[in-house]
This record gives sequence, structure tokens and C-alpha cells, in this order.
Amino acid sequence: MKLWWRRLLGPNRREYARYRVLIGRWPRDLTWYRAAFTFPAPPQSREAYLLYSYERLEFLGDAVLQLVVTDYIFRHYPHFDEGEMTELRAKVVNTDSLVEIAQRLMLSELIRTDASLLPKRQDYLADMMEALIGAVYMDLGYSAAHQFIRRRIFPFINWGRLEATEFNYKGKFLELVQQRQLGQVEFVVHERRRTSRGEIFLVRLRLNGKEISTGTGLRKKEAEQAAARAALKLLSE
Repeated sequence: MKLWWRRLLGPNRREYARYRVLIGRWPRDLTWYRAAFTFPAPPQSREAYLLYSYERLEFLGDAVLQLVVTDYIFRHYPHFDEGEMTELRAKVVNTDSLVEIAQRLMLSELIRTDASLLPKRQDYLADMMEALIGAVYMDLGYSAAHQFIRRRIFPFINWGRLEATEFNYKGKFLELVQQRQLGQVEFVVHERRRTSRGEIFLVRLRLNGKEISTGTGLRKKEAEQAAARAALKLLSE
């Protein structure tokens, strides 16, 4: 009875109602959702950061989202091999897609941090989208998080368009290298040879001077994309 009183008549009843509309169910503990929309603001102690930052929930929500999307692709694309399923999943959960969905759900209105402290780029909205999923998971369990993703996120995903869109492996690889500060990247054309299909490019991808993958293609760009795709798989293992 106490929980229902807090939801319907308590001082935070509007906040409860707002999250009920967003996630489709009554939340139990608002603490998780408040954390999901709190941007870390320096100076801040480690204890405060761990308690009141979205980033730990983002880590959890990312894993839940990956699982739900993977399950959907596995069931609905039986003609896809492992590489094709991985590529489609990457298109669904990439930053731009999640930012767009977060904007449609108007998540920016729930942010509890002063706007002057937020980055100019809105990439953080993708992180908060994943943090919200993590909050639902911690508050209501996997089933509720799964339903939230299927009912509130999937309707904004154009699966046909994503399936037909060429994925930018090179850009994703360079972004990952920059995020992890892994060093200098080089795409080197090692060989060009003529075949019955036309000219074939062989590109070697080097990270800090060390070759980590290769790729081939009828164009230099295709070979670079193939090398970047192999390198992304290597770094994710």
C-alpha cells in the first residue's frame, strides 16, 4: 500500500507518472531512473560518481540492448550468417540511431544536470538511452526491460532501411581507436592485381606500425572497409 500511495498521492507522483508513460509500467524505485539521467559533473568524489552517474547503468543497459537486438535478428533473419547478423546489430545500436530514438522519446527533458555542463554534441543521449534500459532492468527485471525495448524502441527502427544501408566499418574502427586511445592507424595498399573480375586491391591495416588485418575489394574503399571489418571483430574478441 505504501508504494501505491507514493505513486498516486506522494510528493513524487508526477515523476512516477512520467516514467510510467515512458516505460509502460509503474516504476518501483525512482533512484535508478534519476541516476540514469544524471550526467557526471566535476568536481565529484568517486563515491558520488558511482552513486549518481548514468555511466554504470549505461554499461548494463548496453548489454541488455545487445541481447534483445541479437535475439530479434537471430529469429527474424534466418538467412543471415554470423557476419551479416553482427553488421545489422551494429547498425541498430550505433550512436546515431540511439540518439535519434532518444530524441523521439524526448529523453533530454528528463536530464537532471545543468544544461551548461552537457557536451555540445548530443552523443550522450545514446548513453542515457542505454542507461534507461539499465535502470528498467535493475528496477523491474529483464522481462520489463525486454518489453520496453520491443515496445518503445523497436517501432522507431526501420529494419529494411538498415539492412540495405552500407555500414561504415572504417569510420567505426577509427572511432573505436580514438575512444580507446590505441594509437596511429594506417591503411596501406599492399597489392593491386588484375583478374577476370577487374582490378583487385589488397589493403593492410596497421595499428602503431603493426599489421592487424587485411582486406580485398574491387575498389580501394571496399578493401579498406573489409580490413576495418576484420579489425573490429579482432578488437571485440
